[in-house]
Amino acid sequence: MKILLIDPPFRSFAGIFNMYFPLGPAYLAGALKQAGHVCKILDTDAAEGNDGEVDFTKEYDTYSHYIEALNNKEHPTWKVMGKIVFAEKPDVIGISAMTSKFGTAIQTARLCKRILPETPIIIGGPHATAMPELTMKLQEADYVLRGESEDSIVELIKAIEENKGFEKIRGLSWRNGSEIIHNPDRPFNKNLDSIPLPDREALMNPEAYTSEDMGVILTTRGCPYSCSYCFHMWNRTVRYRSVSSVINEIEETHRLFGTTHFSIKDDSFTVNKKHVKALCEAFNKLDFPITFSCTTRADIIDDELLSVMKKAGLIQLSIGIESGSPKVLQQTDKGINHKQILKASRLLNKHGIFWTGYFMIGLPEETEEDIIMTWRFLKRANPYFGGLGVYSPFPRTKLFTQAIEAGLLIADPPLEHFLTTNPKDLFFKDPSKRMIYISEDRFKALSAKAFRVFSRHNKNILNLARRALARRKLYFNDPGLLKRDLRKGLEFIGLKALPKLLGGNK
Repeated sequence: MKILLIDPPFRSFAGIFNMYFPLGPAYLAGALKQAGHVCKILDTDAAEGNDGEVDFTKEYDTYSHYIEALNNKEHPTWKVMGKIVFAEKPDVIGISAMTSKFGTAIQTARLCKRILPETPIIIGGPHATAMPELTMKLQEADYVLRGESEDSIVELIKAIEENKGFEKIRGLSWRNGSEIIHNPDRPFNKNLDSIPLPDREALMNPEAYTSEDMGVILTTRGCPYSCSYCFHMWNRTVRYRSVSSVINEIEETHRLFGTTHFSIKDDSFTVNKKHVKALCEAFNKLDFPITFSCTTRADIIDDELLSVMKKAGLIQLSIGIESGSPKVLQQTDKGINHKQILKASRLLNKHGIFWTGYFMIGLPEETEEDIIMTWRFLKRANPYFGGLGVYSPFPRTKLFTQAIEAGLLIADPPLEHFLTTNPKDLFFKDPSKRMIYISEDRFKALSAKAFRVFSRHNKNILNLARRALARRKLYFNDPGLLKRDLRKGLEFIGLKALPKLLGGNK
């Protein structure tokens, strides 16, 4: 069968810079390809080549553009999508749904049904997994896939072809007449090597991606930690790909796209140091040099491990710091403290590894003093880049449940709520009352100050130079990345006119 997988627009609507291809749909495309189907992936944010801003200090305000575009049927993005869907005329359409952009999944499904009313629509992804009942309220959704879906989608396509057997598919929610049926969950695949590699060649508009964009990979699935703000589609266990499987993907991506930098998107890459060291040893034996970045925790890195990783090509590492307030940090259930974070900071700076510390503000019980402590701790930890975000509540998390009990959130909003609400305000009964101890006006003032503090830190010329120095091997292998980074760097420090002289979008 002919299948079109759609990753709906989001960052392009808000005017925010976007990198990387959608990995989840690419895994599904790989499974469908192995099963003999023809599959294409429409990454809508990439379809128009919109560039977007790299300064996230006004992210909340930019989402007003998202809401406007979401509900404008004449918006160019919807027209582009409509033309592609009509031209492709797939037998089945699959739509990826994340909670923050569930509104675009809704509108994408409605657009596709208007164009191809007889074509079955499948919705999957984290939001469909967390809230399958709500997702099935979308009448245009014929099927919802929950959880890990490489096997499920292959079985579902076969059942659609034969028009039977839906009740046997684990992880499927479906309609039997007017009745919605939720089949039992599908157990996780214990052998990740049996899952086909993501099919990057299924991506439409390949010219929209750089070699770096194609380098996003996973070496594990799952996370053993229980952070109170985080929903894990793969639960609290970690499954590992073999070293040979990871190397096969790296070699294939390099052969097809010239990629030499790989962004490892594991939740906590260094949770198993033996696994990391084995991967690093294999990286060093490749016929071509690579660099890589990863995300991990402050309490699971050490001096020896960082030396091994840096030798194997590590150039950037991210850790979650979350808050400068010990009380708030404890409420996140990360199981780390500021002493461990500062120790990790010293280690990373000792090794000269460009590192990012991620912080967030706006948790329900946070006080004004807590927020002030967060921007002060930025100075103490001194990451080369500080990422700051406003807390977003996600279903099936501890903080979400606590906020429901505190009367701040609604557990089951209507579908139209996702079409009219800022993605940062989803589930709030009243966005002006997102916190218990801080008023809306005061939080706006505090968050504006916090974003200014982080922006000044990140625009420090030394930190910008450190990033460029860390990426020098990338620039040698792909000079186009240097051109893009120069443009984005000039935009980032406020010289928006100069990048036009450099031209191009990617």
